[in-house]
This record gives sequence, structure tokens and C-alpha cells, in this order.
Amino acid sequence: MLKLNRLLLTSGGLDLINSMSDLFYSIQVQIVDSDSLLGQAFDDTTWIFIDWLLPAMAGIQLVRLLRASGPGRNARISMVLPGQDEQMQMRALAAGADDYIIGPLDPKRLVERMKTYRVALVPPDDPVTTIGEMSVDTNAYLVRFRGRPLPLKVNEFRLLAHFARHPDRVFTRSNLIGVLGKSQEVNDERTVDVWMSRLRATLRAHDVPYVPRTVRSCGYILDTIGMQR
Repeated sequence: MLKLNRLLLTSGGLDLINSMSDLFYSIQVQIVDSDSLLGQAFDDTTWIFIDWLLPAMAGIQLVRLLRASGPGRNARISMVLPGQDEQMQMRALAAGADDYIIGPLDPKRLVERMKTYRVALVPPDDPVTTIGEMSVDTNAYLVRFRGRPLPLKVNEFRLLAHFARHPDRVFTRSNLIGVLGKSQEVNDERTVDVWMSRLRATLRAHDVPYVPRTVRSCGYILDTIGMQR
């Protein structure tokens, strides 16, 4: 199962750090600036909350720089937006953010997002699902096709694992919001479309035939009828 070891925030105070540390005692919580973020290496056990407005640069620019660098590609990044702005939301996702949350951050809001994230990571009783030549292991957070591991980001993995566990069933975009570990506060269904597009692009780039398709006006489905399971 995927672990979370570091929580990095570009704004906040001691009360925010203490609240998160008390609830998630095994996670290192820090307030950091843009320079220190660009000088560190991250893996997929790090979650970074980046404010839209920062003293040294725009938050969206920081996201782009992190995604363009090797050390920042694997971290989970949430953009902290100053309000419900449609253009900001789409620009944050296009820059490489995994999702977004409406700020300013406070202990209650951040704890709720963390709880949603942890619930979404609970694996099923049987961790390995097999569809044809593809296996999805929720304990190892690993997908293999013909024995080769696929380079999926966390949200891509979540979606594919969900479809693999529930094949031949249509899921609406609203259904899939929870799969991405998003709270009810942010329910922009276009976020689902962005991640579905990324997932399908990754699968096709590696010649994987098990690609969820769009069901017009409904949502998405992974067809497996006729495949060996």
C-alpha cells in the first residue's frame, strides 16, 4: 500500500503543523519556501500543497518547475487556490497539479483532505486483480502488462485499479471523484476527465489494450467481456 511520509506546505503556522502532526504522527510536516522545494528530491511518499500566490514566484510556475525536474515528478502536488475560479482550476491541472483545494488552509480542512486521501488508499481484501495480460497489485501500487511494470502516477493507478476491480460497469464522473481521493468540497468533474485522459495516454503509449472508454453522457467503462481474466 502506498505510504505518505512527508507533508510540505508553502504557507501556514505552528497550529497547522501541530494539528497535522498530532493526527498523522508518522508524517513529517513542514512549512517550506519555493527555493527549498526546488532544491530537494521527492518520491511518491511526499505530498506538497502549493499556494497559488507565493512571495518569490507564482505557485503555478513552481508546479511547472517541479514537474519538469526529475526530483519533483513523483511527488503528489495539490494547488491551494484563493477561491472557486474555473480558469485557475484548469490551469493548475494543466501545469501538473494532481488536484486542488480552496484556501486558505486551516487544520480542519487539511485534516479532512488527508482523511479522504487515506480512505481512498485502503486496499481490497484481494490485492491483485488480473485482466488478460495485465495485473493490478494494490499492495505494491504496481501494474504489470506482460510482466513489465507500467509507469503510472498515483491518480492513474487509482482509476485503473478501480476499473479493474469493477469491470464492465459504467461509472459517472461523480462516482470517480471519490476514487481520486477528493473531498466533496472540490467536485469539479473535469478533474476526472483530465486524469482519465492521462491514464489512457499512458496505457496506449505502452500498447496496453485494456483502456477505459467513454460512454457518452454517462461516464467511463472498462470493457472485459470476451477477455481472459
